[in-house]
Amino acid sequence: MGILRRSAIYASFCPIGCVIAWSAGAAWGVDPEWPRFRGPDANPIAAKGRLPAKWSKTENVEWAAEVPGRGWSSPIVNGRRVFLTTVVTEGKSKPPQIGTEYSNEYVAELMKQGLSQQEVMDRVTARDIELPKEVMLHYFLYCLDIQTGR
Repeated sequence: MGILRRSAIYASFCPIGCVIAWSAGAAWGVDPEWPRFRGPDANPIAAKGRLPAKWSKTENVEWAAEVPGRGWSSPIVNGRRVFLTTVVTEGKSKPPQIGTEYSNEYVAELMKQGLSQQEVMDRVTARDIELPKEVMLHYFLYCLDIQTGR
């Protein structure tokens, strides 16, 4: 395939599967890197190239891989490998919250109501955190080939 052209990493996590998408853009060379959570500089910005404005199951996607469970982290790219984690539950899992500031906004709202710090933490835990007595979680690490998704 020669020099790979990559400019972005995208992960759409859903209960059924995971899609890793790569868009055409500025050349990263043969060994693209996304070495940690939120990318090379710990922010969601690709240093070389621009991220696409739109994503879908067919737009700006080179390949897709079915992965059971719910995505649990940012994908990591090292050379020709993509690493990602997922969690599968036994029983009903809490729905994921959306947005980047959902917990902070929720905490601020609870604090305005005059709740104690312990009451706030109890409510955040009840809404957002899976506890062992509620559901059994099974964590998995996947390693996929960057060119094929297998």
